[in-house]
Amino acid sequence: MRTFDDSSGEERAVARARAVLVGLEGMTADIVGHLLKEEPGCEVVAELAGRAGLLDVIRTHQATLVVIGLRESDMGPGLDDVFMQHPHVQVLAVTQGGRRACLFREPLTEALLDMLHES
Repeated sequence: MRTFDDSSGEERAVARARAVLVGLEGMTADIVGHLLKEEPGCEVVAELAGRAGLLDVIRTHQATLVVIGLRESDMGPGLDDVFMQHPHVQVLAVTQGGRRACLFREPLTEALLDMLHES
């Protein structure tokens, strides 16, 4: 857990991000994994080769961040379940080769889910 001084001069605790890495390959896996493992405000709690068991891993490790490797432009099956069952978890989707990425987090995913349920 990190601490920092707030405007009152008092130190307060800041929870570390708990990251799960999913389906990252090659140099992208090396770079993202290294950066997150070296970041003092982040702890990599699990690494998965694929999406199988992702919901259980999020629940078991109380993950707050999922970094997922995309195989194609499609978000793929299972991510809707992450958004619905764990709306507090931020999801960073990274394309193969790491050329593009997209961050999904609670306010956006909640708004999108609300829109979907209304239609």
